Amino acid sequence: MEGLPAPVLDALKFERSNWAAGSVLDDPFYECPHEAGQATPGTLLRLERDVNSTAYLIPGGTALSKIVYQSEKLDGTPVPVSGFILWPYSARSQTDGYAVVAWAHGTSGADPDTAPSNHKNLWQHFLGPYQLALQGYVVVATDYAGLGVAKDTAGEPIMHEYLASPSQANDIVHSIKAAQDAFPEISKQFVVVGHSQGGGAAWSVAQREVTRPSPGYLGAIAISPYTSFLNEEGTFGPLMGVAMCRGIASSFPGFDTKEILTQEGEKRVAIMFQSHAGVAGAMALFARGDLIRADWRENAHVQKHGLLTSNGGKEIRGPLLVIHGESDPMNSPGAVKKAAETTARLFPSAPLELVWLPEVTHAPALGASQRLWMDWICDRFGGVEVESCYKESQLASARPATVYHKEQNWYLETASKFYHTP
Repeated sequence: MEGLPAPVLDALKFERSNWAAGSVLDDPFYECPHEAGQATPGTLLRLERDVNSTAYLIPGGTALSKIVYQSEKLDGTPVPVSGFILWPYSARSQTDGYAVVAWAHGTSGADPDTAPSNHKNLWQHFLGPYQLALQGYVVVATDYAGLGVAKDTAGEPIMHEYLASPSQANDIVHSIKAAQDAFPEISKQFVVVGHSQGGGAAWSVAQREVTRPSPGYLGAIAISPYTSFLNEEGTFGPLMGVAMCRGIASSFPGFDTKEILTQEGEKRVAIMFQSHAGVAGAMALFARGDLIRADWRENAHVQKHGLLTSNGGKEIRGPLLVIHGESDPMNSPGAVKKAAETTARLFPSAPLELVWLPEVTHAPALGASQRLWMDWICDRFGGVEVESCYKESQLASARPATVYHKEQNWYLETASKFYHTP
């Protein structure tokens, strides 16, 4: 990593300080189990029933388990995936066991070392998984294929298929089956909640359910969701192309990343993987505008990948709640509106609700709408019916929307002194 700019080195150092147990490449838990070669999707491959949580920054009164299970890539090829289960102290109960929420995380990176299960704060901490557990739900959270478990049974690297929402949808659904097999005390019913990349994955679960229904599926919530890079506006669309190019190459062997990346782009993507960079490191590396060709979206493989993996304009099964900030700079409101309205036009009876958050940006959408999505989850487990139609509304704020705190300006750190905690 010699010669990298100071901001990149600082970001990489910070990210490594948040690894719970060093690199996953040195942790036997994340080694590919031998059984993965013959296992069917949903099979539990490894279980760490009670994780020593002292290396983690999780709330008091919660407990942690970790799993490795079999999932599927975008093309259906079996792939081992890791994940975690966050346990509440006092769990909500259904008639057949503890209520389960599948949590689909926002972008953490594309390298194995960016797995949330090896992150001290499980990556999105109080923004999502902690709050769900503290409200009494058993939280089953996939890392996504390629994050965590780094190689398959043949010793070949597992490439994370970034923003290939159907791939991440597979990871979500199969994590639930594996968790249910590991812990028979949890319910067969579940709700999916996701943010950003995970919001796109949650939406894709709703689409997947049409042809591959899952027992116990009650519905999905997509918050600040990714829909399709083909429709993305602004500066983040090209960044998506840079970050996902190797995933496209793994899905389409005839595609060469040099077809869309510049020489500098190729160099910086290589550094991203060599340095095990997460979001912070990648953003520091990609903070320039000459990494991808202007016509990258017109590439035939990119087009095919985009149509295959997009959300919106496709039939859904079960209720889908989409929540989006009107000031989101990452996943553009225009793309989300187009995806929702196209779905409603083609499938008028789809139980899809789109809720807008005035003056709210990307990650803060989780907190601004938490009361709404927590109530929605409770209603699904309570059997409350949802109308089979499209609804669009705006969530009203208690105070003028312009006076609210805009962005998160804090992070979690280990308490090493008695006065660091209340």
